[in-house]
Amino acid sequence: MWGRREVESHALGVTFRVMDAVDIEIEPHVHEDSHLIFVLEGHYVTSAKGAPPVSSAPILVDNPAGTAHRDCFDGPGGRFLAINLPVEASVEGPAMARRDPAAVARMSRITQEIGLEGGGLLLEEVATGLLHRSFATEVETHRPEWVDRVFAMIMETPAAALSVADLAREVHVHPVHVTRSFKRFFGRTTGELLRARQFEKACEHLRTDQTSLAGIAADLGFCDQAHFTHFFRQRTGQTPAVYRAARAKV
Repeated sequence: MWGRREVESHALGVTFRVMDAVDIEIEPHVHEDSHLIFVLEGHYVTSAKGAPPVSSAPILVDNPAGTAHRDCFDGPGGRFLAINLPVEASVEGPAMARRDPAAVARMSRITQEIGLEGGGLLLEEVATGLLHRSFATEVETHRPEWVDRVFAMIMETPAAALSVADLAREVHVHPVHVTRSFKRFFGRTTGELLRARQFEKACEHLRTDQTSLAGIAADLGFCDQAHFTHFFRQRTGQTPAVYRAARAKV
């Protein structure tokens, strides 16, 4: 595993680890076990079906046994939750990325409870589901329906068309309550997730098309190209132009 372990727990032969990514060159490789990667921080590049070119918002990547890839973090830094099944309980299949609110909320809760007294029951529940090929995807009853609506709006609506105030008005909840409740269930505030989505869309433009920097800035809701460049450089240490040129050579 390419990371430094923060905390580790075990349940029914399934291993749960929260890791800090190590900045190393990842070579193509194959895993014998089935494992899940839940991205907590950083910019993640994965070949799993359903993932954007770069993932900055929370994403769950399901890697079955036999998956051949070189998934890695794009740039320094990164933090993730890794869940590894025993080899004998692993099955083969295509790698898939998921972002449904139930899965993201469940993985965020697992991350919070690893290593905590009383967290073992949740890990056993999750391990049982994974071992029986039925990892829970249902909406948990204690999570308000409006929280899932806010998550869906952020993930599906163009970033330029949204603000925290817009989200609060849509679900008829005070903005402060929206922000606090959202972070409780998904590990990030609405504003943090909105910015992560802006970054993801920016990377998609820079990696896959020739939209001008001014056009990208307008598409993502920045007041001008300079504001967009400052935002992007804060996250990567590079200007959008340098980032685009470097990725074009890969």
